[in-house]
Amino acid sequence: MPPSLTGIRRDITQDIIKSLGTPHIKDVIGVRRCGKTTILYQVADHLMSRGLQAKDIVFLNFDDPAINAASFEELQREIFKINPDTSNLFLDEIQQKTGWERWVRTLYDTRKFQRIFISGSSASLLSQDMGRVLTGRHITFSAMPFSFREYLKKRGWEDFSPEYLAYNKDRLLHYLSAYLEAGGFPETIGLDEFGRKQVLTSLYNDILARDISSRYGASFEIIDRICRFMLTNPGATYSSNSVAQATGAAAETAEKYIGYLKESLLIHDLPVFSFKLKVQFKQNKKTYPVDTGIRNTVCLRFSQDIGKLAETAVFLEIKRRSAEVYYWRSQDGYEVDFLVKDGQKISELIQVSWNVRDEVTQRREERALGYAMKELDVNNGVILTEDYEKTIEENGKTIKYLPIWKWLLI
Repeated sequence: MPPSLTGIRRDITQDIIKSLGTPHIKDVIGVRRCGKTTILYQVADHLMSRGLQAKDIVFLNFDDPAINAASFEELQREIFKINPDTSNLFLDEIQQKTGWERWVRTLYDTRKFQRIFISGSSASLLSQDMGRVLTGRHITFSAMPFSFREYLKKRGWEDFSPEYLAYNKDRLLHYLSAYLEAGGFPETIGLDEFGRKQVLTSLYNDILARDISSRYGASFEIIDRICRFMLTNPGATYSSNSVAQATGAAAETAEKYIGYLKESLLIHDLPVFSFKLKVQFKQNKKTYPVDTGIRNTVCLRFSQDIGKLAETAVFLEIKRRSAEVYYWRSQDGYEVDFLVKDGQKISELIQVSWNVRDEVTQRREERALGYAMKELDVNNGVILTEDYEKTIEENGKTIKYLPIWKWLLI
C-alpha cells in the first residue's frame, strides 16, 4: 500500500493489530480528520504484509454519496460480486448510514467476514443503542489528533532515546511550542500559518454544519457561539446556565447543544473526583478542546494562553493513554488539575504549571498537591513545567517537577 495512504505509523494502530486475534468488531472513534481512515489503511497494510491478498479486503467510505445511498442488500451483493471470498470488511464513517448497527451485527453473527472494522466521527457509536445491539461483539479504540510523539515523527524525528532527547532539549522546546500552537491534526503538519488556519477553519465549520446543524436541526449561529465560548476557556468549569448566560442562549438550548458538541468530539468533559458518586455527578465539570490548534484558530487569543494550552495537551495525552481522569478540589479550595485512576487505585496526581521560576508559584502548586496527597493517601505527585526539574521528598511523600516534553514522550 503506498505511503501516501498509510502515512506515519500511529500508536493506536499497534493496539488494533494486537487485537486481530479476537473475533470482535473493531471500531475506531474520533473527531473528523484526526486520521481514522489512515489508521484503517495501516491495519489493512499490516494484513497484506502478513500474506492477505488485496482482493480479500473491501473498503467502503460512507462519506461517498453513492455508497451511502445504496441499501445494505445492494452493498452486500456488490461486495461478494467482486470477490465471494472477501474476508476483511472496512466501513469508514459508518455513522452516516442509518441503521448500520443491526446490519453490522447481522454480518458479524452470520460470520460473513473474518474481520470487520468500522470508524466513525460521532460519540453516538458508543451510545446505549450501539451497546445494546452490539454488546459483547465489539472493541472500541479512541483515535485523536497526533500526540506530541507522533507530531515529532511527522516532522522527521526518529530517535526517542532519553539521551538523545536530553541532548536535543532546545529543539524539543521549539517543537513543543509549535505543537501547542498548531495542534495535531495530521493534514496541518508542515503548513504555514495561513494554510493551517484555512484547513482548521474549514474543518470546524464542517463539523458544526454537517455533524450538528444538519443532523439535529440545530441553529448554526447558536452552536457556533456556544462552541467558541467552550473552546476559549479550556480547563474552566461550566454549567448549562453559565454557558447560556455567556452566550445569550436559553439554558435548555445550551444544555442540548453542549451535548451535540461532545457527541461530535470537539470537546471533552473532565468530571470532579469524589468517593461519593452523587457529588461527582452534581458538581460542575471542566471542559477541554479536542485539539489546541483548532482552539487557537477559532477563538480569541490572550498572551497568557500558553499555560492553558499546556494543560490541554496534558489532558489529551492522558485521554490517549486510555486512563480514567478527573480533577480534584477540596472543600478548602485546593485544586489539582488531574487525578488519574487505574482501576480502583489513584495512580497519578498531576499539576500543570508552565512557569515555576518564582518561589510563590512553587509553594502554591506544592501546597495544593501536598494537600491532595495527604487527603487521598497518595505518596507521589507530579508538577509538569516548561523546563524545570527537581524532586522533593518529605514525610514519605514525593513531589517531582518534570518538563512537559519529557512526560509527553514517556
